[in-house]
Amino acid sequence: MLNVKVDRKELLKAIQIVENAVTENKIREVLSGIYIEAKENKIILKGTDLELSINTEISGEIISEGKIVIKHKLIEEFLKQILDEKIELIEEQGKLVIKTDSTNTEFSLYDAENFPTQSKMELGLEYTFNKNKLLSYIENVKISASADPENLAVNCIRFEIEENKLKLVSSDTYRLTYIEEELEENEKNKEGLSVSIPLKTIEGLIKIMRLIDEENIIFKSDGTKVFFKFSNVEILTRVIELQFPDYKSILKNAQHDKKVLLNTKDFLSVLKRTLIFVRDNKDAKNGGIFSFENNKLVLTGINENAKIKEELATIQEGEDLKISLNVKFLLDYISILDGKVTELKLMNSKSSVLVKDEESDASLYFTMPLALREG
Repeated sequence: MLNVKVDRKELLKAIQIVENAVTENKIREVLSGIYIEAKENKIILKGTDLELSINTEISGEIISEGKIVIKHKLIEEFLKQILDEKIELIEEQGKLVIKTDSTNTEFSLYDAENFPTQSKMELGLEYTFNKNKLLSYIENVKISASADPENLAVNCIRFEIEENKLKLVSSDTYRLTYIEEELEENEKNKEGLSVSIPLKTIEGLIKIMRLIDEENIIFKSDGTKVFFKFSNVEILTRVIELQFPDYKSILKNAQHDKKVLLNTKDFLSVLKRTLIFVRDNKDAKNGGIFSFENNKLVLTGINENAKIKEELATIQEGEDLKISLNVKFLLDYISILDGKVTELKLMNSKSSVLVKDEESDASLYFTMPLALREG
């Protein structure tokens, strides 16, 4: 029967890491919980939904070895509220007792014997990345991934390594974000790969990377699974095997004959104000009308009860153009740009718009226009 003494904060952090793989499962209830095993001077925590598995270890005093599966949500709330540095976990008669200096609490458990054995990745291509850089790229690129799990082929981030570059791509078919970065010298000239990593995994990975202080992360893939590893955290996920959109053709064939430069800070302010008016627009949700003429942007946003008209100085190359664009989509991307000047490349009111930082081609964003309605 499991009996351990652990640091409360360490246990709480470990639960917050592995719970990113856990989804409520009414058919196999044990998958709704977190597995804890004490053995051989290690306390191991695991979570899985069978597609994604996350493991971590914490230190502690093992009085008696054992394994349990906890109903973690209530326990997590409880651990946040108490102040004790050290706590004791005791399995007693199918229950978990948590002893502190001042309280004795009892929680029900799932049957640990029904918790599935997790597969491991033995072979695969391995790369090491700087954690903070990779975190920034993933956070920035995921804005275009489809949030709809039913739209499986694009409910992901495309992760590619080729030509000694790391390439990250996402698209919900209405917009596309592309980021590329040169690999570090010691990672170059390895075999390439292309995998689609599910958005659920990406969301969990982001949370975990924020919780962990380590400098590097190991990435490994055999083409059907992807494995991320820190010193004491392991993440194993299946990839999405449906075909990802042909983004290379989009990058190669996009045509634009107009260019507009805008002050990024001022453009953001204008978009934020306009979004207030267009987010409830019944005809074109989040849609604003952008008129580029005579080195000036006139942006109009309307709803049933109000209308806004903003003007912003630009530097324009090419003919004037009126186009309807999703204000929120623009705001999502321009909010992550570091440079002072945003560059738009346009063709006509029905063709995609390319958005980028004027100083860098390492990150590109394409958004499709909306049907043009006069407001």
